[in-house]
Amino acid sequence: MKIKRPADKVGHKILKIAMTAVYLWSGFFWAGVTALNFLINDLSNVHLAYRFAAGSLVLLLGLILAWLRLYVLQIIPCMTGLAVFLNPAREMIDRAAETGVLFKPTFEQRYLPIIAFAIFSLVLFILRVWGIFAARAERKNEFDNMPTESVLDKHHGE
Repeated sequence: MKIKRPADKVGHKILKIAMTAVYLWSGFFWAGVTALNFLINDLSNVHLAYRFAAGSLVLLLGLILAWLRLYVLQIIPCMTGLAVFLNPAREMIDRAAETGVLFKPTFEQRYLPIIAFAIFSLVLFILRVWGIFAARAERKNEFDNMPTESVLDKHHGE
């Protein structure tokens, strides 16, 4: 039996494009630049580079699952990746605040947009779950409103 997934609606496509744009900005570009910077220039904080890379890869998995329209599954790597990604970002923001170092764009503009990625992921998840329950309710309503003879025929195997 083949699982039937709903066709993408325009809103779903817009959310996935927005997720991709946010991922490319924060999760790919700035996380990559930061990881390379630590790997090349600051080996004392190389653990941050590995944590950024791990978070970015987990977020990428969530993005791929979203594009495959597996909205229920994609929420897990998206939320996990968010936590893994924001932990080193928070640590870097705290260190910059302590030292008074200013960066352009700011750390917040570089890494915190990934929260929008997670929000878009959550919206896709909620829409899919809502769709599942709506389809289930529609099937139940159809069954409940069948003519009596059809229900009896169905139950007696005729």
